[in-house]
Formats: sequence, structure tokens, C-alpha cells
Amino acid sequence: MDRLARMFDTHPEPASDAGEQALKAVRETAECSLVCTTCADACLAEAADMADCIRLCLDAADMTAVVAQMLARPGHQDRETLQRALEACSRACQACAEECERHADRMEHCGICAESCRACADACDRMTGALVA
Repeated sequence: MDRLARMFDTHPEPASDAGEQALKAVRETAECSLVCTTCADACLAEAADMADCIRLCLDAADMTAVVAQMLARPGHQDRETLQRALEACSRACQACAEECERHADRMEHCGICAESCRACADACDRMTGALVA
């Protein structure tokens, strides 16, 4: 068991029984934040006009970083705030994935970013569902 999973397991007052879902979402959002940041940097090195892709990557990177931080606090939080953050994160990731997929045939880094964003959006949507349940 890794350190993050151990931290979740030892929390004295978790807000819900959705710890497994939250842990998966933390991992997906944290990884996606780094992948999107790296993709934006790679896009800067491309000769093509990648301004829209860079902006969407940076938006997704910022949203995923915030949500990863929020989810890494498994104690009681304002449910509506967390739900809206998850929804915004999912939307930012979907928009980034759509844009990156437009370039994936020419730029492998965009394909990787799109894949990460899709997985992150799915994790956020699942976590939102776990909050409602």
C-alpha cells in the first residue's frame, strides 16, 4: 500500500465511505495536472499555432491541481463546493481532450494529454456520483 492510500486509511474522520473513489480521483487529477502542464510546454515548442491548445491545457492543469488538493482532504467539506469543483474539472478536461485530439495524429504529446484528460474527467464524474449517493 502506498503512502497516500495509507494516509486515507488512517484519517480519523473521513467524510464518507467513498475513500477508494476519492483516492482514484486524487491520483487521476494530480497526474492530469502534470500531463497537461507538460503538454502545454511541448505545444510551445511546436511550429504550428497552438495557442488554443496551450490555453486549454493550462486551464485543465489548474483545475485538476485544485481538485486534487481538495480531494486529498478526505475530512468533511462543503459538499456543494466540492461537487461544483469536480464538475468544472470534468468540463475543463473534456475541453482539453477535444482540442488535444485534434492534434494527436501529428503530436504524440497531445494524444497522451487527451487520454489523461478523458480518464480524469471520468474520475471526476464518478466522484461526483459518489457524493450524491
